[in-house]
Amino acid sequence: MKQTIKRLLAIAVALISVATASPAQAVGAQPPPQRLHATAYYGTLDVIAREVLNLRTRITTLDGRPVPGLPVSFVTTGERWFMCEATTDWNGVAECRNGPIPPPISLANLLVNGYDAIFSGNRWFRPVMAHNNIGIG
Repeated sequence: MKQTIKRLLAIAVALISVATASPAQAVGAQPPPQRLHATAYYGTLDVIAREVLNLRTRITTLDGRPVPGLPVSFVTTGERWFMCEATTDWNGVAECRNGPIPPPISLANLLVNGYDAIFSGNRWFRPVMAHNNIGIG
């Protein structure tokens, strides 16, 4: 009887040590963040009004499914000045239709280098960035 109890206790201790040694296999473990794909579209610049128009990006999973509800920041390439922020819709598209350009942003930098659309990532998705140009509209 004592041997059976000792064996059961030894088995229980072994099972507990295996479960605590490999947390990735534990129940409720979070999978690693998923990779995404982003595409930025050509934007335009209204020089007189000092506004950027139609800055747009689409974020999808690697197999092409759109990802809604992601906050996307639109920034200048190079200087990294913030221009606007939008959230992806059901088609995975985030768009800043028109937004004023703050004075420290160089219009020449926008025209030469373009803009970046950046999703900073969260616990489900990895960060992703897309780049495109801006022309005079």
